[in-house]
Amino acid sequence: MQIYSVSEFVHGVNELLSGIPACVQGEVSNFHVTQNRFVWFDLKDEASYVSCFLLAFQLDQPLEDGMEIQVFGKPNLFVKSGKFHLRVNKIQAVGVGSLKQQYELLKAKLTKEGLFDPARKRTLPKFPQRIGLVTSSDAAAYTDVLRILNNRWAGYEVIHFPVNVQGNQAVSSIVEALQYINHEYANSLDVVILTRGGGSMEDLQAFNDESVVRAVFGLKVPIVTAIGHERDETLAEFAADQRAATPSNAAELVVPDKRDVLTQIHTMLNGQAQSLDHQYKHVSERVSTAVLVLSQHIKQYDQNVDQLLALLHSYNPKQILKRGYSITQFKNKVITKRAQVTLGDQIETIFQDGIIKSKVL
Repeated sequence: MQIYSVSEFVHGVNELLSGIPACVQGEVSNFHVTQNRFVWFDLKDEASYVSCFLLAFQLDQPLEDGMEIQVFGKPNLFVKSGKFHLRVNKIQAVGVGSLKQQYELLKAKLTKEGLFDPARKRTLPKFPQRIGLVTSSDAAAYTDVLRILNNRWAGYEVIHFPVNVQGNQAVSSIVEALQYINHEYANSLDVVILTRGGGSMEDLQAFNDESVVRAVFGLKVPIVTAIGHERDETLAEFAADQRAATPSNAAELVVPDKRDVLTQIHTMLNGQAQSLDHQYKHVSERVSTAVLVLSQHIKQYDQNVDQLLALLHSYNPKQILKRGYSITQFKNKVITKRAQVTLGDQIETIFQDGIIKSKVL
């Protein structure tokens, strides 16, 4: 029989165990994290327990004692202590109770970080030209969204980003699609719809995954989510700019109904026509009043002109001549004093009916 050193034995056993991938289901017990780096917990059932270990950065979902989970990993021995444990690669909650427990833990964590803050949510564009649709091409939600969009509006473009919405590949598929939109379509899409139809909590679990929630939160384009039925509330929906009750409702939120828009236009035009008619009547009344006042002023001006003309006429020198008076001029200047002329000056005397020229003697 070969004799091994302790180190050789441990390494040898680890080589044997590393080729045995395992999935173990049980209840979490004694969960704790040390030095903010190392995650430890026991996985137990009615008869036994096994120690589990992973690094903190590998823990992609919240855990606490009492949760029922499935652990994927490989059996291993710690080199120094030789203690047996399960080296964990992946954790998956099992059962509605554990999923709900995990859901509430993650919701509290992300709420504290501000991912669900209503103040950061963006307003959806009123008339989008390019719409991103993230869903499975086989899902009823895909056809429902397109049907409602076509019924309500026209002149837009839909770009489909097919993803898995359920199963082991759903989380990575959705995250990659949203990251791709950020890199390639952030400046060309007006709005994005992320949707899938109804299902159990297990079916919708991908939309409660932390990486999906953070991808929704980090999307550079306004996003509407419609996951499951109205009663279903996934964490991805809390991180979106707007949550729709159903896939059809998501389409209704994204584009307006052309009939409603036409009604609004007609109402607006009628309102403007009524406003213009009211303004016309108001201006017409003001003009009529102004014209009436102006006519009164003109009449008064006419009367004043007549009076002035009569006064001016009374001061006309020719009128004085008709009364027997005459005007004597020397060099076109009226003579009012004898000193204005001398002997021999030629003068003119103006009468009503003519002029007499004479000489001063």
